[in-house]
Amino acid sequence: MANIFTILFGGKFPSTAKLEAANIKLRADHKRFSDYENSERYKRFLELETIVHSAEFIKKVEELKNKKFKDTPEYTKYNDYLKLSKASDLKKYFKYTQSGMPEKLEHISQSSSFAEFEALNVFVKSAEYSVASHQKDFKKSEAYAKFKAYKSLRKDKSIKLYFAQLKSSDYANYKAVKDSSRLVQFEDLKAFVNTDEFKTFKTYMEDSKRYVKSQQYGWLTEYQNILKTPEHKWYEKTMHKNPFVSINNWNLTFSDDFDLSALDRSKWITGYYWGKALLNDTYVLADERQFFKDANITLRESAASLITKSEQASGKIWDAQRGFVPSTFDYTSALISTGQSFRQLYGKFEAKVKIDHDANITHAFWMVGEKVAPQIDVFRFDNKSPKLFNAGMHFLDAKNQPSHYLKQIQGDNFSSDYYIYTLIWAHDKLSWFINGIMVHEQTNNVPQEPMYLVLSSHILQDAAPSALPKAMKVDWVRVYEKAHS
Repeated sequence: MANIFTILFGGKFPSTAKLEAANIKLRADHKRFSDYENSERYKRFLELETIVHSAEFIKKVEELKNKKFKDTPEYTKYNDYLKLSKASDLKKYFKYTQSGMPEKLEHISQSSSFAEFEALNVFVKSAEYSVASHQKDFKKSEAYAKFKAYKSLRKDKSIKLYFAQLKSSDYANYKAVKDSSRLVQFEDLKAFVNTDEFKTFKTYMEDSKRYVKSQQYGWLTEYQNILKTPEHKWYEKTMHKNPFVSINNWNLTFSDDFDLSALDRSKWITGYYWGKALLNDTYVLADERQFFKDANITLRESAASLITKSEQASGKIWDAQRGFVPSTFDYTSALISTGQSFRQLYGKFEAKVKIDHDANITHAFWMVGEKVAPQIDVFRFDNKSPKLFNAGMHFLDAKNQPSHYLKQIQGDNFSSDYYIYTLIWAHDKLSWFINGIMVHEQTNNVPQEPMYLVLSSHILQDAAPSALPKAMKVDWVRVYEKAHS
């Protein structure tokens, strides 16, 4: 902030045009910042940022990049399956079963001839047969006939095959494996590795591009692509600079850019509040030599001009002793007020204004409440020099007598250009600014009641103004309240 003494004693204020251009850019940047912050893209970015920085995501990416098929339980099962499939006993077992021999032996064992052979085999080994075989007429006996049938069946190819297989190593291996836990394990593993689920998993784990094809890679790529966009880069850079404190600290509560074809009557009345409220009419005070006329308010090029003219007019004067008194005036001027539409306690109150200076015309931006005091003058031009104006307070002292605390502000030629005049009103302090530079501060008698805004031009001197008409041009008016943290 510029040194206040430099300002008071002739320092220059920043260019209004450059300041406002900077403010316009700041507001545009703020809108751009807010629009992006509320955009679906930024919401997606925040969602992705949460995902890609999570422990779960990092762990999954590490797994996708580094974990091999051989590192999985599925691989262990697959490897066990391969080992068992190469085991000699199991290979012999499956070769034997694939030959059809077990089924053939089962078929032989279920045949009538094998049943007969088994019965005869039991007979020839019995005591009955042994006794019979030692008899003289053995060859004529039934026992001998059975023996002959037994010998004949022993030569049967099927029965010979059956008993030969029972003695073979292949059959012994078959019997050893058939009901073994190794076979059960192998069959379970075989069933597992032949499932679609395992085949898909194996293909996935053996894919060298597994990570690139993953959802995690897609998320990270999407996140990184957003990071690279010019809009996001600008947003991040701007966020770190945090340039919007002055905007974020205030919420707009009232504004007028005067860009309509006529004055917005929902915002402004064109005379003193009590005249409009009580009489629906206009009046001026006893020490004023002008009368207010609506015709003296024009809107051109998005600015309101309050024009002071040399012309006769009839109207009313408020005299404290006599009340409202009809009178004739040699001059007309204008006043606009938010008395019926808007009032505020505390905040930031500002207007961009250019004045046509005349020592005998008072141009003022002021605020007042229900009574004539307290009153705040944001500016009051009533000096001989266009480089001077007064800012400060009018209030009633302890004896209910009018008291004034005004500071004469000196600086540029204020009639040469528009300037932005600002009052920041806190509960314990009033601060005045011109183009963002503080020029005055007051901590005593700070008003504690809502006030409305008034912009007006008056003639209070007996000496006649020169070179009329003259105007006070108001480009815009804005009021803010402190944003709640």
